[in-house]
Amino acid sequence: MKRGSLSVLAGLIVAALGSPSAVDALPNLGQNVAVNQLATGTTAIVQTVAGPPVAAVELWYRAPSTGFGAKPLPSLGRLSAQVVAASKPLVGLALGDVVKNAGGRLAISAYSDSIEIAAVVPANAARAVVKAMTTAYFAPVITDAGFKIAQRDVAQEALFESFNPETAAREAVFASLFASGPQHYPTLGSSRDVPAIALAEIRAYATRAFRAQNAILVVSGTVPQAILTAAATGRSAESPLASAEAHVSGVIASAPPPISRTFEETSGGYGWVGPPITSEREATALDFIADYLFNGDSGYVTQALGEKNPDAFVVGQFITLHDPGVMFVGFAGKQFDAVRAKVDDGLAMMRTPLASATFANALVAFRYHLLHDLQTPVELADNFGWYAVEGNVEYAPGAGSNSGRYFQALASLTPDFVAAVAEKYLGRPGAVVTLQPAPKKPEAAK
Repeated sequence: MKRGSLSVLAGLIVAALGSPSAVDALPNLGQNVAVNQLATGTTAIVQTVAGPPVAAVELWYRAPSTGFGAKPLPSLGRLSAQVVAASKPLVGLALGDVVKNAGGRLAISAYSDSIEIAAVVPANAARAVVKAMTTAYFAPVITDAGFKIAQRDVAQEALFESFNPETAAREAVFASLFASGPQHYPTLGSSRDVPAIALAEIRAYATRAFRAQNAILVVSGTVPQAILTAAATGRSAESPLASAEAHVSGVIASAPPPISRTFEETSGGYGWVGPPITSEREATALDFIADYLFNGDSGYVTQALGEKNPDAFVVGQFITLHDPGVMFVGFAGKQFDAVRAKVDDGLAMMRTPLASATFANALVAFRYHLLHDLQTPVELADNFGWYAVEGNVEYAPGAGSNSGRYFQALASLTPDFVAAVAEKYLGRPGAVVTLQPAPKKPEAAK
C-alpha cells in the first residue's frame, strides 16, 4: 500500500511540474529546498523547515510598478495587486477572505520592478492558500467591488507612508539617482495618485503582469513538497507572453541633482548607484558596510548618535537589485547638522581599511545578524523571493544554508577589498536629499 501511494503521489507531482530536463536546469538551493518548474511555467521554491506549524506562501512577479505603457502611473502595480486580492471570483471567496478565515495575514508589497503577495498562515491551511493565491493571480478576476475596496486601502496606506521619513528620503534618493524608468517614481504613489487610476488600466496591467509564466511561487515552513500540486494551472502558456517579463532598468542620472522637499520634520538621505546582483563580492561588501555603520543595535554610526543624539534616527542598507543596486542612507534628528556630520564621518571612514582585529569582529557580528534574520518561514521566503525575482537566487542568504554563495562571498572579504569598494561606489558624488518643514507664513498685521 505504501509503495502504491508513493507512486500515485509521484505521478501527481510530475503532472504539476514541467519536464525533467527543465527541472535539471534549475538552481540548487540546499538540501531542504526544492526548486521546480511547474507545467504553467511558474518557478516554484519550497523550503521545508522544522518548527512551529506555520507557513509562508508568496507569489513574486517581475513587473514595473508604474505600468508597461509610456506614461508612468505611480501606484498602478500596488493597486492592481490589491484589487485582485479583494475581488470575489465567481466561485469561492476573495483571496483576502480565504487568508483571513484561515487565521492568517495577507500583505502586498510593491517595489520598482517587482510585486510581492505574501500570506502567513497555519501550516494546515497552506495548501488551500497556495490554491487560492495561484487561482486568484494566474487568471485574475477584477470586480468593481474589489476595485473600490483596494482604492480605499491603498490610498490610506499611501497617506500613512507619506509621514514616514525613511520612505520619503528613499523615494527622493531614487528620484535623484534615476532620470527615468520605474525607479524614478514612488512605488506606492500618493493618496492623489490612487483615485486617478482607471479600472481599465488595472485590468490591462493585471492581465500582463499576473501570469503564471511570470510568477515565482515560494513556500516555506512545515509543509511537504507535494504542496505544489495545489497550484492552479492558470492561462495557457501558448500566449504571446509565455515567458517571464524582462528586467526594466531605469536610466541612471549622469549627475544626480540635489533634491529639497517639504516634510513634517527635518530629515535627509544619501544614495549611490552600486553593483548589480551578479557582482556578488562587491554587493556583499556593501551589505557589510551598511551593517557595520548602521545596524540598529551595534552600528558604528548608530552607537555614536545614541551617545550624544539619542533622538536621532538613522538607517542604511544596500538594496540588492538586478542592475544596478542602490546604497541608501536616511537620517533625521533635532540636531540635524550634527547627525549628518556623524553619518558623513562614518562613510568617509570606510574608505580606509579597518584594523584587522576590528574587521574580524565586525565580520563575525555581520554573520550573526544574517543568521538571526533567517529564522522564520517569512524571512526565508522573502529572501528567496527577492533574490529570485532580481535574477540570482543562488546568491540569496540562506541558499545552501550557511555555506552557500552569499556566505562564501562574505568569508572572502578583506579590509582592503571593503575599503576599495567603498571608494569605488561611495567615493563619488551621489544623491543628496534634504527634507524640511515648509516655512511658516508670516502672521497678518493686526
